[in-house]
Amino acid sequence: MQTRPLIYIHGFRSSPLSGKSRALKEIFPHITLATYDTLHPDIGFRQLDALIDAASKQKPSLIGSSLGGFWAYQFGKRYALPCVLLNPCMQPETTLKPDIGLVTNMYTDEQGILTEEDLLKYDNYRFEGETECVVLHEKGDELIPWQESVANFAEKAKLVLLEGGSHAFEHLDAAISEIRQLQSAV
Repeated sequence: MQTRPLIYIHGFRSSPLSGKSRALKEIFPHITLATYDTLHPDIGFRQLDALIDAASKQKPSLIGSSLGGFWAYQFGKRYALPCVLLNPCMQPETTLKPDIGLVTNMYTDEQGILTEEDLLKYDNYRFEGETECVVLHEKGDELIPWQESVANFAEKAKLVLLEGGSHAFEHLDAAISEIRQLQSAV
């Protein structure tokens, strides 16, 4: 059976070194783990756009977690690619406000400055279009309330609300099942 390529887009202050990234790489050895600037939307957009545009003829499935969920959904609409979103951050200009100032990546210890000006740029990257989308949101997410996914995706996506969990996303088995379904839909 032929399968779609996969691209995973990590969240804010994360990296391809995260536990979720490593677990996805172990289960899907062919997955591409995106590396991008999470502090500066203009730079992050260009990096992700180059990666996804280069793979778009192969119709990859996009997987995004937290801020990566915002990007996966927007690129899914831009390129008509299916996506799976894990505890997605769909209003980064609001959700990331408490992080304005010095930010340290949890996995690389790299530091940078997040500004309010950076946050206001996310609105430039909301694209029109449709995409086949599955959203998994854990009710125990302490950073992004699951009700935001209901408000953002009711009638637009398959929405799976999971009991418990945390922002780190603990129901990876449920996500893997959804990813496999999208991946095999060639």
